[in-house]
Amino acid sequence: RVAMLLFVSIAVHNFPEGLAVAASSIHSPRLGVTTTVAIALHNIPEGIAIAIPCLAARPDLPWLAFWLATLSGLAEPLGAAVALIALHEVKEVRNDPSYISMNNVLAFVAGIMIMVAILELFPEA
Repeated sequence: RVAMLLFVSIAVHNFPEGLAVAASSIHSPRLGVTTTVAIALHNIPEGIAIAIPCLAARPDLPWLAFWLATLSGLAEPLGAAVALIALHEVKEVRNDPSYISMNNVLAFVAGIMIMVAILELFPEA
């Protein structure tokens, strides 16, 4: 149960991280690289956090731990793709992906992360 909860929570958490990477990359390539590196380093302990309870629950299925950790990370590129499509539409309308668009995306990302922490992670702690 804990392994699956972590898998779902981190996958949901990774989707808005992809939004943040895309929004920051559109705003500034340098900021995009910085955000990408920070989130990539941040994803290492997240993958470990998924794999350890999975291995503890099912030591006979080490590949399950690997695939759950990998699949949770794939939500991030999906989030980036959604953000790129959405921000492209904003660019078409405004002719420029403005700070307001990036701030809206980042506020949405923060809201999702706070919701996951309060509703899913804190009660399990």
